[in-house]
Amino acid sequence: TVARFAQNYMFRSRYFPYIAQLIIGGIDNQGPHLYNIDPLGSVTEEKVIATGSGSPVALGVLEPVYSDNLSFDDAVKLAFKAVAASIRRDAGSGDSIDVAYIKPETGYRELTLDEKIPLYKEYLRYAPV
Repeated sequence: TVARFAQNYMFRSRYFPYIAQLIIGGIDNQGPHLYNIDPLGSVTEEKVIATGSGSPVALGVLEPVYSDNLSFDDAVKLAFKAVAASIRRDAGSGDSIDVAYIKPETGYRELTLDEKIPLYKEYLRYAPV
């Protein structure tokens, strides 16, 4: 799988590691999967993942609310809310949010700016220009 390939690649460079934490997601015959790969190549399968300096804040928003029964729209709003909370509390989190998802019917897709503007206004009280 792609996660195993990335794990092996990161592990081989453990003495001169890439300072990156990878998130790899996809769908196979058994359903959706989300993997976390740390800089030394350790891989774990998770339900929610956040990386970067704002990840403690994001996880604090995600973990109490996430469930396998969330609707698609509620899941998108929850992810946006988690990153928005990080932006408000961590200068290193930047000021923009990209939202991507994978569905069996449509494959990989990112939300357009027009789709994100209502979320920006709701969770950050501004819209990007």
